Amino acid sequence: MARLNRGPNGPPSGKFGSVIGSSWRGIYYIKGLQKEIKKARSPLQIAQQNKFAVAVKFLNPVKSLLDIGFSRINPGGATGYNMAISYTVQNCIKGNDPDFEIDYPSVVFCTKGKLTLPENIQMELNGLNLKVSWHNIKGNRYSSPGDLVEVLIFDPQSKTFQAGPDGSLRNTGELTVSIEKHFQGSVAHVYLYLIRGSVLEKKEWSNSVYLGPVKFRD
Repeated sequence: MARLNRGPNGPPSGKFGSVIGSSWRGIYYIKGLQKEIKKARSPLQIAQQNKFAVAVKFLNPVKSLLDIGFSRINPGGATGYNMAISYTVQNCIKGNDPDFEIDYPSVVFCTKGKLTLPENIQMELNGLNLKVSWHNIKGNRYSSPGDLVEVLIFDPQSKTFQAGPDGSLRNTGELTVSIEKHFQGSVAHVYLYLIRGSVLEKKEWSNSVYLGPVKFRD
C-alpha cells in the first residue's frame, strides 16, 4: 500500500486496473486488489457439512423443545437448538458420507434435566393406538404428581414427529397416543420426557429417554 499526495487531477479514488485508490482521515492511498483464494473443501469438511445437514433436517421440527431441553448446556451462549445440533452431529449420526443416517437410540431431546423419570416404563401397541405406562416415584422433590409426561414419536418413513396427548399427568401412570394413519407400515421411534411449568414456577424438565422402536402394521 502506497501513500500519495494530491496530484494535479485531485486525489486518486476508485479502481484503476489492479489497484484501488482510497483515503482515510485525509490521507490518500493506493493498494492492490485482494487476491481471491479458492481452496477446495477437504473430504472431511464435506462429510462434516453433510452430517450437519442431516442433523438440521431431523431436529428442525422440534426446535422449540430443544431450546428448552438443551438450554443448560451453554447458559448465556448458543441457543439450546444449536447445542442440540452440535450434540447430534457428534454423537447421533452413523454411516459413511454421503449415506449418513440418524442413530435413533442415541438421540437426546432433553438433557441436564432435574425431574426424575418414572420407573418401569412399558409400551403396548393395539393397532394404531400406543399405550405407554409407568410406575410413579414418590417422596422426591423432583417427582410431583402434576408433572407432565410427554411422548414424542418419529416416523423415518414420512420424516415426521407426532407428540402424545397434552396434559398427561405423572400420577395417572399411563397415556395412550392415537397414531396418525400415515404411520401405518412404519417402524417408528418413541421417546419420553417430563416437564413442569406454570406462571409461578420456573420451567423444569427431565432427561429424555429412548423407549425403543415400534412397528405399526399395515
